Amino acid sequence: MKNIFTFFLIIAASNQAHAQSITASFVQVYTHTDAKVPVVNGGDNFENTSTTTMVTYEHFLKNSKYSLHTSYSKYDGCTLVYFEPGGWIAGGGYALALGFCGGIKLHRFDLGISYLLTQKNKRFYFKPFVGAGLQRSKKTGWEFWREGLPINGPSYFELEPMSAEPMNTTQIVPSLGFRTGFVFWKRLDIGLGVQGVYAFKPYQKMYLKYQYKGEVQPMAEYESTGTGLFVTLGVGYRFAKLIK
Repeated sequence: MKNIFTFFLIIAASNQAHAQSITASFVQVYTHTDAKVPVVNGGDNFENTSTTTMVTYEHFLKNSKYSLHTSYSKYDGCTLVYFEPGGWIAGGGYALALGFCGGIKLHRFDLGISYLLTQKNKRFYFKPFVGAGLQRSKKTGWEFWREGLPINGPSYFELEPMSAEPMNTTQIVPSLGFRTGFVFWKRLDIGLGVQGVYAFKPYQKMYLKYQYKGEVQPMAEYESTGTGLFVTLGVGYRFAKLIK
């Protein structure tokens, strides 16, 4: 409800400011976890870890196929650990991703430039973009994985509950992607977007002390680097009538 109210408030303010396009998007977040010290038969992973919403403002440059856009999103920063298939009882015979998403909230403000590859007077559009974002991670106060079942056989046995080390960070992250869709009634914009980002600092680490088939192993260590893929499905309104 808060996001819906914020979206309509932005529309009202943008209309008064003669804005050109406002879009609200549903986002699937895919993030990368780096296995610094993997569990036995485990490793890095890239997984759908969260869903969120994104609000985007786009400004079309006069007599040009270029446009500028800015957006804001907030989502949980997840760190995942993969085990071999059937490695522990709760795994149910498949490779289960066990992780922690409650310790960090990520906030990202993006600024980018797009180029329209299709004609401006067509309903269908396709435009790649490049940009950069200010990404901030903020600790929530949680430092232990508190959901699910203990890691308990047949191969893996935890010696201590899995712990996390969330970190407050601020960094600039580059991005590259595209957006495509259709414009209906010269105003209603329905589009699909894909945005890849690359971050330089980890924002959360996870640790697991465990044994594998009765043998104590080195403590596993995983970290979330911020590298991710954001797939968006958005509905927007164009205050500027670009299709004659």
